[in-house]
Amino acid sequence: MTEPRTYHAIATQEGAHWVVKVEDLPEGLVGVTQGRTWSEARKMATDVVAMLLEVPEDSFELVMQPADPDMANALITVEGTRKEAELANKAAAEALAVAARILTKKTTVRDAGSMLGVSHQYIAKLAPKKG
Repeated sequence: MTEPRTYHAIATQEGAHWVVKVEDLPEGLVGVTQGRTWSEARKMATDVVAMLLEVPEDSFELVMQPADPDMANALITVEGTRKEAELANKAAAEALAVAARILTKKTTVRDAGSMLGVSHQYIAKLAPKKG
């Protein structure tokens, strides 16, 4: 399965509205729309791309950034931090599973859970006893 095509949009706050210009469209197509809120503007931009390209809304990805550099940088920082946290959480879960397997070979499931700060039921799921 191929990755969905990505279109980029720049949103500028003008008064009470966000004005959105979709970039990356085929030559000759202009995607400009607006919305009162960020969510509404994003939905409208998605609708514009789908309408102009005559494709379903779920067949592409829309990446929308504010034109204001401070706002854009803040969003980029949050996204990067979230990705780092996601990777750290995955690594922690993997380490917990390994630790559960090691500890349950040497002590009880209850003690392993207590040592790792999780329930013994969770330890039992991570390191089931072979029957």
